[in-house]
Amino acid sequence: TMQARYSQRVTVECSVMFAGESGVGEGRIVNLSLPGCLLESSEKISSGEYVQLRLFLPDRLAPLQVSLAAVRWVDGSRVGLEFIRTSQVEQRRLERFVRERLSPVAASVLTKEIVVIGTMES
Repeated sequence: TMQARYSQRVTVECSVMFAGESGVGEGRIVNLSLPGCLLESSEKISSGEYVQLRLFLPDRLAPLQVSLAAVRWVDGSRVGLEFIRTSQVEQRRLERFVRERLSPVAASVLTKEIVVIGTMES
């Protein structure tokens, strides 16, 4: 289901640069899903603000651009972001990145494959 796909989060450690109404800052991504990410930053960010993101994913050199993200909540240095707009190319790259890092069981929810775990002990 769409809901299952949306709830899949993968743990990731990567730096991010963001630009918004309160200026430009940097931080690190703690986890990532298709609709958004969890950011940790010492910079001042306000809930309801809109930002542009550049995620320095460990997959390749070019940073992944998110042209528009909304700050959904702020809790100290932790910030919940929802991706509003990305290019189709970046969206596909994000989907691939998340899918490759899911556990086989979680990935099977996405791809509707049946995963056999281990074998029966005789």
